[in-house]
Order: sequence, then structure tokens, then C-alpha cells
Amino acid sequence: MGFTKKLLLIFLMTLSFTFRVEAQQIPSFNFTTIDGLPNNAIRSLLVDSRGILWIGTENGVSKFENSIFQNFYESDGLGFNSCWAIAEDKNGNVWFGSYGGGFSVFDGKRFQVFTTEDGLADNRIRHFYPYQDKMLIGTEDGISIADLESFEINSIPSSIKKSELNYIAGFFEFDDHLFYSTYRSGSYEIVWENEVPQILKINDWLPIYSLSVENDSLLLADKGSVKKIATTDFISGNTPSQTFGQSIVWGKTEDLKGRNYLFAASTFSKDGGVFRLENDRMIDQSQWLGVSSKFILSGALDRNRNLLYLGSQDKGLFQVRLDEGIVYEEYYEAEVKGIAGSEANLGLLSNLGLEIRGSTGSKVRVDRAEFQKIQADFYRNFPSKIPKHMNGFFELDPTILPEDIEFYQLHFEGNSFWTNTNIGIFQLDLTGRIVTYLPVHAFSIGFTPEGELLETNPYAGVRIYSDPMNFKYKYFEPSVPSTPLQVSTVVKGVTRNYLASVFHGLYHWDGKEFFSYKNEGVWTESKFKTLHYLGEGMLLAGTEFGDLYQIRTKPEFEIVRKWPKEELQGNSILFIESYEGVILVGTELGLHILKGDENRFWAEQKGGAHRVFKNANRIGDKLYIGLDQGFYIINLPELLAQEYPAIGLAITEIKVNSQAVNQQDFKWFAYQGENLILKSKENSLSIRFKPTGDFNGGNLRYHYRIKPDAEWTEFNNEPLIELPFLPFGSYNLEVEVWDYLSGKMTRISLLEFAIAKPYYLRAWFICLIIFLLVALFFALYRNRIKRIQSQSQLKQRLTEIKLEALQSQMNPHFTFNAINSIQYYILKNDTAQALSFLGKFSKLIRITLEQSSKSQVTLEEEISYLTQYIEVENTRMDNRVKWEIKGDALVRQKEIMIPPMLIQPLVENVFVHAFPAEHLNPELKILYEIISSNQLRCTVRDNGVGMGQKSENGHESKGLHMIREKLSLLPGYSEKSLEVKSGDKGCEVRVVIFYS
Repeated sequence: MGFTKKLLLIFLMTLSFTFRVEAQQIPSFNFTTIDGLPNNAIRSLLVDSRGILWIGTENGVSKFENSIFQNFYESDGLGFNSCWAIAEDKNGNVWFGSYGGGFSVFDGKRFQVFTTEDGLADNRIRHFYPYQDKMLIGTEDGISIADLESFEINSIPSSIKKSELNYIAGFFEFDDHLFYSTYRSGSYEIVWENEVPQILKINDWLPIYSLSVENDSLLLADKGSVKKIATTDFISGNTPSQTFGQSIVWGKTEDLKGRNYLFAASTFSKDGGVFRLENDRMIDQSQWLGVSSKFILSGALDRNRNLLYLGSQDKGLFQVRLDEGIVYEEYYEAEVKGIAGSEANLGLLSNLGLEIRGSTGSKVRVDRAEFQKIQADFYRNFPSKIPKHMNGFFELDPTILPEDIEFYQLHFEGNSFWTNTNIGIFQLDLTGRIVTYLPVHAFSIGFTPEGELLETNPYAGVRIYSDPMNFKYKYFEPSVPSTPLQVSTVVKGVTRNYLASVFHGLYHWDGKEFFSYKNEGVWTESKFKTLHYLGEGMLLAGTEFGDLYQIRTKPEFEIVRKWPKEELQGNSILFIESYEGVILVGTELGLHILKGDENRFWAEQKGGAHRVFKNANRIGDKLYIGLDQGFYIINLPELLAQEYPAIGLAITEIKVNSQAVNQQDFKWFAYQGENLILKSKENSLSIRFKPTGDFNGGNLRYHYRIKPDAEWTEFNNEPLIELPFLPFGSYNLEVEVWDYLSGKMTRISLLEFAIAKPYYLRAWFICLIIFLLVALFFALYRNRIKRIQSQSQLKQRLTEIKLEALQSQMNPHFTFNAINSIQYYILKNDTAQALSFLGKFSKLIRITLEQSSKSQVTLEEEISYLTQYIEVENTRMDNRVKWEIKGDALVRQKEIMIPPMLIQPLVENVFVHAFPAEHLNPELKILYEIISSNQLRCTVRDNGVGMGQKSENGHESKGLHMIREKLSLLPGYSEKSLEVKSGDKGCEVRVVIFYS
């Protein structure tokens, strides 16, 4: 067989592969009961004016918001669990029509139920139709009309047929007239005569399962097709003649581009789905929109987010993005290993082989078996050319089966596709023909700026092939320090190649030699996984642990910018691409879009099968991302041009000390109350919130602070704030929302609240405590003063008693001496002298008695007493003693107060002991001197024979002892308060007295 025939046979075999081909589709997400739906059979859908999706199922109603389902049942106030119709009136209330339990109206807080007992024609609801200030209710048998303000219900009696064939198929308006159609009872106009509704039949054509309006025409669904007729013709009673389509169409919606989508589901056959209405044809869009169900009963368009929701009878809810900026292709359920090529020729490398797509729609597929056959032929025909492992080549296994072939990378170079595998390196032309085979096992390859193949070995160096077909190369041994080892990525620049190593850092090849940035000390970073060349010596490098660097390699090395791992979602950087100044970074969690300080992030929303990024390549305006199953095609101009509205926040739940706040403050699932004023013990809050606005499934993170001067918390994905045990004060809870999809940060004041002071810190309580403390102190003070005064009075009385006792000791002593003197005069028979002395003595006794009862006397009284005492004593001595009392204290003698009779014992001692009978000129002097503001010194001086301070047995004289004891009872006493100087020339006694 000739070469041409062999080539033709190979080509025919390639075209005859039986791979199952998957068409492209918009990324869609399917939600079921596993995700929180109450039931997978969905009968009705509505996106209300607040952006909430309401889902009516055969077992409950669900609210879908922010990818979270909240379900409602009869136990929550719903009239009946099976919901077949949903509508919103002009007041914002949402109406839920059940099939068997009437309808329920939700005003944002609670459900209100209406049944036949309230005037409803039938408890089985098929359709709602808002009309002016009324809601038309199409039931299983007849029409009812409800007032939107009073909710009064009136039915049209003539519309009720008592037949199962009379259910309402739909309403429509034309030229300010209102009409409705039934399944098998004809179509009618509703007219008001004197405010009483009546019906007028306009057409008998049947059956009508549902009707939709398209411009000036009606689309009428029968059992297996759609009938189209001009509205005027139908009102005139004409029968539809134009037929197209299939299945039973249950509804229609129009997208933002004016395209009409029909929802269809037959009773038994699987010919339904979602269709685009185009030129009176129904074009099946189920596969393109990613809808796997053939029983679609309802649909709704979220116009603000450009999302199409489809309710199926068997597979739950489908959510479809209609912007078409991102397209997904499942691609044989295989992992896409690499994508390369040009806009004219696209290569897709999977674990099944290589597919080459032309711009005209042609496809050429090269099976892995073909790659294995090339290897087997080479081993059989050229065994001498098989490289040896000992020569620095990575090991090859010629016995590998096709299903065990590992494809590593796909490159497009020189108008050819190159792929490196575990069985060798292959070059394929644009027709899929393998033109070159190298029996070399390489994990990472690249091409020099001159187009030469660069092959790396993890441990054995690098080869640069000048002629791969003839196996001509230049080898760089691993023993040379600059030779790259364990290379993960090779990228091509204008004049250099750059190589990333997972252990040895960054290298470049300049056409002559390799250069190691780490070994040369230029850049010590050693672990790299990905590289991307930006041009003009600028390079992007992703480390093994998730950091991203932008560096300039020439003329001098410079780190231009670093994005730390914390700024990128995910743990690993899988690929880096760029487009018109925008950096595209893929991680295992999604795609980062970096432009200046803007950091946007795109990822799959909840509800989709999580597809893992593997690799990427930008070709023209499109970014191709290989996935673990299939690939994405992203239209970069459309993605980058998207506008993202501002995000708001609404509180959905507030708990204070684990207790929910009053639910009357919530409406439409958001807190509507005023600022919270809490008691002092109500200091632990739990606040759950939700994002609001027209954002389209953004990836949001939150952090918060409770006062303007407080630190922000760490970012968190959970929209929940826990604030335990707050101190009293006023708070303004601010939340910053980081939207990764738009790259914007929004600050929102979420809630203002105040916690009252505890009673023990309030002014009235503090004043009360101060008052009580003052009162207690005053009471204790008064009690203490009373005790002190009582003790002082007692002490003073004791002192007085002691003084009186001492004085009582002095009086008998003096009296005894005086009586002796009187006796002496009597014995001398000197009657006159005895009487005179007795008079003076009696007067002195009287003064003594008076002063004995006093604790203090004036100095004047004391001197008067001493004068009379001296005169009595001097009389007893025949007036021989010359005496005088003087001193500066006498000037204030009327005001100075001292204890009485303090000096009298000293004077008595002078007269008793100082002057014997033979003494010729006895003299006595008493001197009172003021020595301080409260001290007085009294000096008693005589010129007698002197006296000792102590008696022969060592004891102090009685007089001095009495004086000292008396002084000790007075304040300010010390040993120096009484001093005695005695000698042959007389005696001097000094007494220091405290006065007042």
C-alpha cells in the first residue's frame, strides 16, 4: 500500500471516531431539593420588584435570594402547599394561587388566605392577572375579581360552568379591552356594565392549554403545537391556521435582546424543554442553555441581573445567565489538558487525544491510539534511535497502553501543534497529521525566540533542538550551576526564554547560555509554578504557594509589584494570561482580573457542578480555560466591559441575648425598625444580613467595626456578626463589602444602637450612693464626736476628781499647821494676835473651799489666794519673811486660766523648811513669766537653808510629789515641767504651767 493510501486511511479513521460530542452552552446551574428546594416539581415562578425569586412547587413556596432558599408551608400561614400561580400587585403584595386551597396574599410580614368562603369561584387557581386596581383570578372553573385595597372578592357567575374543562388558560388585553381564554369552553371578553362584570364570548376555538401575546398576535398552545393568529382575527371569531412547534407550551418570556423563549412540557412525551421563538419557528435551546429537563412548566426573567429562571416538573430549578460572555463546553466529559492555536485553528488537548477545529466549523480528532501507534512504529523501525536513560533522558515505557497515555502540554509553534506526553513529543500539522516524533519523555517543553524546541528533564538538564526531526540538539548538563532543573513552565520572550523551577527559582536563556537568578544572587525566590511574558522585559511569576510577582528583567532586575497570597482567592496559581493591560490569574477557585489597584474575581455560583481550572490560553479576544471536564470560552471585551451596580445590605435577623427582636420590625425579610435602644443587660447581639441590589451572584466578603475609631475585623464570607458582652454606650455598626466580581469595596452603615448604662453607673444612683456615704460618714462622725466628747468629759472629770483629791490632801496639811499656830498664840495668851490670825485663817479656808471645787482659776485669783496664804504663814512667823509676787504675766492675770492651788505646796515648803528661827533676813520671791502662747513659768525662790528633792530614804518630798502628780494630769507635761535648784544660799523651784 502506497504512502498516499496509508495517509488517506489514517484520515478516514480519524474522522470516524465515535466520541460523543457535547455542544457549547451558557453556564447554567440546577437547583434541586438537595440545595434546599421544597420540591422538584415547580409550577410557577415570579421575580418581584425587589429582585426576589418566588418559586411555587407542588409542596410549598420558596423564596430564592442570594443563592439561598427559604421555604413556606401551610404551617407558616400559606393557604395550601401546592402553588400553581404567583403574581405581584401594584402595591407590592405577592399573591400565591394554590391548587385546592384558594390563594394567599403576602404583604411582607404575613399571609392572608382567601377561599370560596370569601367569594372565590373555585379553590383551584390557574392564573393571576393584575388589572388596574384589581387582581383577576383565573380558577379551575370561572373568574373572580379581588379589590387590591379591601381584598373584597366578587366572582363572575356566568364564567362558572361547573365543568372540569373550563379552567382558565390565560388573559390578554387589546385596544383597552380585557379578554380571557379557557381550556375547552371558548374565549371571552370581560365587560363592566354599571360596575358589574359580565362576559361576552368571542371565539369557540379549542383546546387552549395556554396563551401568550406576541406583538399583535396570540400564541395558542394545543396538545402538540402552537397556533398563531392575529389578535384582531381571534377576537372576530376566526380560527387559527398557522401552526408550528411541538409539545405543550405553558408560557413565554422575552430577554433583554428581544428574544422570545417558550417553555414547554407534554403530558407524557419527552418533547418539551425551552425554545427560542424565531421567524415562527421553535428552536430548541435546552442544550445551549444547559437545561436537561424536557418538562419545563414555568419561567421568569430577572431583567436587572439578566438571569433566566426555568421551573421544571422533574428536575427542580434552572438558572441561566443570558449575557453569553462565558460559554461552557462539556467536551466528551473529558479533562482538557491544553488549549493552543490561533483564531483560525484551535487545538484542544484532552486525555482522549487532540482535536483541531477550523474557523469554518471543521473538526479533526487524533485519538490517543494514534499517538501510541506512532510510538510503536518508531520503536519497531528505529530501535537504534531510542535514547537511553543513562544518557540523561527521562525514562520511556514502550508498553504503555493508549488509555494510559498522559498528555502534559499543548503548544502552537510554526503553524504546528506540539504536545509532550509520557510516550514522547509529537508535532502535528493543521490537518492532524503527526509529522515529527521524538521518543523523549518531558514534563515541560517550550520554544526559543528562533523557534527551536527546548526540552527539559527534571533532573538531567536541558536540550535545545536545532533539528528535532533528525534528533539534533545541544545538551546542557545538570552539573553546570546555571542549567535549569525541575522546570515547571517555559515561556518565550522577544530575545529570551524564561524558565520557572519548582525548587531552583527563575532562569533565562539568551540564545547562548542559561542564567540562574537564584545562583547569581539576583532573586532568592526559589519556588515557581507559572510564568507569563508581558513584553519589554516584563514578566509575571506565580509562586508555588500563591504569591504573584510582576518583575522587570532588563536592563536591570526589579520587582515592580507583588500580589500576596492573601489578595488572591485560592492556594495555587494555575495559569497567568494578559489582555490589553489586564492581568488574568487562574486559581483552583476562579479567575482574578487585575487592573491597576482593581482586583476582580469571577467564580462559579452556587448550584453549579464545581469545575476545576487546569490551564488557560488567550487567543485573540477570547480566553480559553481548560477544566477537569470541558472548557470555558470567555469573551474578554464583554467580560471586562460589564458594569456592576452598587451593593446594599439589609438586616434579616437580630438577636439580643439569643432572643429574636420583635418581628413586627421586619418587612419583606428585612429590618425596618428604628435604631435599637437596649437595656444594660441586653449587651450581646447577633446580626445576620444579606446583600441587596442588582448584583449578579457576586463573590462577597465582609468585615465590620462598631465605632469610627475602632479597628476593622478580618474579612469573612459569612454575612453574620456576633457582638458578645458589649460595654454600655452608643454604637454605629459599619460593614465593608468586598465584591470580588467587581473589585469594589463598599462601606455601609448597617445599624445604630445604644446600650444603656447599668443602674450602678447612672447619675442618680451615684448621687444616691454619695448621699448615703455622706450620711453614713456624718452619722459615724457625730457618733465619734459624741464618744470623744464623752471620753473627754469623763477624762476631765477624772482629772478634776484627782485634783480635788490632791487638794483635799493639801488642805488638812495646811489646816494642821494653821491650828498649831493658833494654839501657839493661845498658849502665849496673845488673844488679839490669835483672833487676828484666826480671822485671816478662816478667810483663807473659805477661799480654799471655793477654789477646791474649780478646775481652773484666773491667775489673778491664784495670786490673791497665794497672797492671803503667805500672809497667814508670815503671821505665824512674826512677819519676818520679806516676800513679793511679780512678773510680766501679771499684766494678763485677769485672762490667764490655770489650775488652782498649784504653787501653794511650794510656798508652804518655804515657810516650813526654808527659814529656821535663827535665820536673820528670810526672803520669798514668786515670779510669773509667759514663755509661749500657752505656757507660763512660775519661779518660787527663797534665801533659806535649802531643801533636798528627795528624803533620806530616796523618795521625793511629798509636796514636790503632789505638784508633779498634779502637773502630770495637765496637757504638755514632761520631766522638765518641774525643776528644783537648792543650795546653802536658798532654793529655786521652776514650774512650767500650760494655760488657756
